[in-house]
Amino acid sequence: MDKMKAAEVVVLGGVLAVTLMAPLNANATLVSSTPSAQTQSISASAANGYVVTGFNLNMSANVSLGYDGNTTQVAVQTANAKGMHTFGGSSQGGSVAACQTASVSTPVATSPSPTGTGCN
Repeated sequence: MDKMKAAEVVVLGGVLAVTLMAPLNANATLVSSTPSAQTQSISASAANGYVVTGFNLNMSANVSLGYDGNTTQVAVQTANAKGMHTFGGSSQGGSVAACQTASVSTPVATSPSPTGTGCN
């Protein structure tokens, strides 16, 4: 294979990889923090099909939440606006941990990758 053809294959492979990865976070859910407690309804088939049965999630005041998944994996990330860290966890290992090693001034949950640890 000549160099030009190899470069085309690499570029095409990269485009395909990005295209296949895009749906993983396309339906991610972010819940902003509010000054009072809130109830978030998580519907059946949420997190791209990971959730089988819907449920209500009671969230404390000032808490933000992000979650995403696919049919076999899920990841969550949460933060309290008055805290010092964001925390993430996933079905890949099942543990929850702080996402930063040092304190952050304004922790806000972001959309985690379902194939990661919850912190990415």
